[in-house]
Amino acid sequence: MPIIVILTALIAAVLLGSLATAVSHSYVLILAGSAVLAVFAFLSPRASLVILLFSMLLSPEIGFGDITATRSVILRYDDIVLMIIFLSWFARTAIMKGRAFITQSPVQTPVLIYTALCVVSTSLGIMRGDVRFNVAFFYVLKYVEYFLLYFMAVNIADSKEEVKKYLAYGLVIAVIVTIYAYYYYYSSGAGARATAPFEAPIGRPQDSEPASLGGYYLLVFGILLGLLTEYSGKIMMWTLAALAFMFPAFLLTFSRASYIGLAALFAALLLLSERRKTLLGFFMAGLFAFGMFMPGLSGPVRERVSMTYQGAYAVKDVQTGFGTVKLEESAWLRIASIRGALFDKLPKHPIMGWGVTGAGMGDTQYTLLIGELGVAGTFVFFWMLYRIFSSSRRVYSAFEEKWIKALALGVMVAVPGLLFQAVGVNTFIIVRIMEPLWFLSAMIMVLCRIADREKAPPESAAAAPKAGE
Repeated sequence: MPIIVILTALIAAVLLGSLATAVSHSYVLILAGSAVLAVFAFLSPRASLVILLFSMLLSPEIGFGDITATRSVILRYDDIVLMIIFLSWFARTAIMKGRAFITQSPVQTPVLIYTALCVVSTSLGIMRGDVRFNVAFFYVLKYVEYFLLYFMAVNIADSKEEVKKYLAYGLVIAVIVTIYAYYYYYSSGAGARATAPFEAPIGRPQDSEPASLGGYYLLVFGILLGLLTEYSGKIMMWTLAALAFMFPAFLLTFSRASYIGLAALFAALLLLSERRKTLLGFFMAGLFAFGMFMPGLSGPVRERVSMTYQGAYAVKDVQTGFGTVKLEESAWLRIASIRGALFDKLPKHPIMGWGVTGAGMGDTQYTLLIGELGVAGTFVFFWMLYRIFSSSRRVYSAFEEKWIKALALGVMVAVPGLLFQAVGVNTFIIVRIMEPLWFLSAMIMVLCRIADREKAPPESAAAAPKAGE
């Protein structure tokens, strides 16, 4: 190991020295930083996951321009961090024999099938001329990146202590994100909506992506409400304080789809929680009253919700079984896009769809899912999420530690919350939602593996290969 590190350092020094006289110093600094991160990740993959955790929500974006009228190429610093850490972990696993490269997990099969469907369906779309390669390539790469994050995290983490540490770091990040959300909202003037760090410049609320922050909060609220059901005393009070601190920032996103997702999360929590259902019911009613009647906040929230179906903006007629309903244009467009996917796109390519980016850019996940991947992709997508849900339920039943039960319950209730948010948002392709979701899913699978190990006979447990560090 020391010889490998020394040789790598020498090669990097020679390379950087030669580049220093040939290219801009900024490129040299980027390469030097990447080399340092690569060595750090090689020597300590577990610590490098902490860096990756913070980069998920706190890294800026690098725009490379539009590739179509509706899509652009955006690279985030955490994309670079993720690839460096992944390649370093890959190299370490290859060099250090005797350690498993990929450990089995319940969600592994649907993830691999879903990835293959994305690639095959998109390739067929390119050959038919329905999909442009330069557009689809970056989006397929992004989907694959989420799963690389999952596989890397599930293979690096290997103990309850590690999972607990990552969860604690995640809650710190949620506090930082909330502080920024308030700062952005109150610094951007009229028309502002709370958003995640680096989503939009201060003072340009039209560029913000509040639904990204709303979906992220659904994950955070799931964990916090899980803690609320399991703990008493000081931890319970800190959890209540965190919810009281973050909930107004969630409302200030003015994301109606996120509000729907939160209602679904609450319903799932009441159904799935084994403790404190009455307390949870009163708490949820209190949050609702807070949002509806708090001075300075309730008015904009009520106006944002009511403009969907009444007032000057509700000008589109939608026929339902209960008569004609008026909707404002953005809500109507989402319904129209789902109908288009079902009745226009799907009949032409029903099995595997049109390929990634082949169905246009409807502002709902189900338009993309049905149009891009057809019946096969839709089935595997829900199979994949079911495996996350069922594994979380298994962890919830297998352990007595309160923080583990809170984590498992949080993921369980967040999944339906995100599925309902996806009615109005492309939830499952948004980086700031998917990276935390797949990291949490990886931690659930690590706990599943630990549960299996603890139940196994001593001799078989000793013989089982450990995941790579």
